[in-house]
Amino acid sequence: MKGLIKIGIPALTIVIVMLVFLLPQSKTASLSEQEAPIRIAVSTTPLSAPFYIADQRGFFREAGVNVEIIDIAGGGKCFKALQEGQVDLATTSNSVIMFNSFKHDNFSVLSSFVESDNDIKLLTLEKNQITQVNDFKHRKVGVVKGSASEYFFHTWLTLGGANPDSVEYVPLSVSEMPEALHSEKVDAISVWEPFAFKTAKAKESTAHLIETKGLYNLSFNLVGMKNSSSEQDEQKKRVLTALNKAVHYISRHPEESQLILRHRLKLSKDFISWIWQDYLFKLSLSQSLLVSLEQQAYWAIESGLITTDASPNFSTVLDPSLLKSIDQRATSL
Repeated sequence: MKGLIKIGIPALTIVIVMLVFLLPQSKTASLSEQEAPIRIAVSTTPLSAPFYIADQRGFFREAGVNVEIIDIAGGGKCFKALQEGQVDLATTSNSVIMFNSFKHDNFSVLSSFVESDNDIKLLTLEKNQITQVNDFKHRKVGVVKGSASEYFFHTWLTLGGANPDSVEYVPLSVSEMPEALHSEKVDAISVWEPFAFKTAKAKESTAHLIETKGLYNLSFNLVGMKNSSSEQDEQKKRVLTALNKAVHYISRHPEESQLILRHRLKLSKDFISWIWQDYLFKLSLSQSLLVSLEQQAYWAIESGLITTDASPNFSTVLDPSLLKSIDQRATSL
């Protein structure tokens, strides 16, 4: 037919191949393949669920950021990795932020992503007959020195009208806590999850959980270094965008989220059920976090854990600028 040009199969193949290479690729694919990943030190705890959800569901990829999650046991070690330049961002607790603000002024908190008012728990053995504050007089209590574990127990005693000096504090690592209680090296322990669960659910355990829910609000937070470039700030913003999708996914699909978390961290269904109702996943930077940091700093100075009378200006540690750019309602600062 006049006006038609016949193209053979080999020629057509060449045209298709050329189009594939010449047509612009999606921004996400370009980032994933060409840009170096942003490394995030993530504490291996259920509190870090938004990162694992964002990774598993492809939210980082959708936000146009190439992320490499570096699993590290504990927020303190995550923060150390950030300071040593091993990672670009890190997850850590408000207590770690407080203590390190006395030593470093080169980092900022970009957002909290989860809160819990029941993550740290106080356990004893039934035979010890400890049920209230006054029962702790002259008792041995295992704490992780200079951490939320010690602050939590000290606050509980003070609010109950007891003298903290009437109790013998036994410094332990968090992993030593369950055995120390069951072998009666201590009379009680102030411990965070999952070690509270391990203590309470150990075989033939007679551990008794003392009611302390609502006493202390733990938050887990995303921190990064100050004075970053505009390109680095854009990467951080994309990470926050992905995390925002993740926390909304957790709210809408709790069972699927729990399953992802269980597989990622190899956790039991019983443990996830034990802690899940105590977690509130959301991106925020609030006045309550600022107050919490100031109160803990005051305690650290008064307890002699910090050898200075000057508390850091925590308002300069919290940086809501990137969070505001994705959700104005997420911060009251």
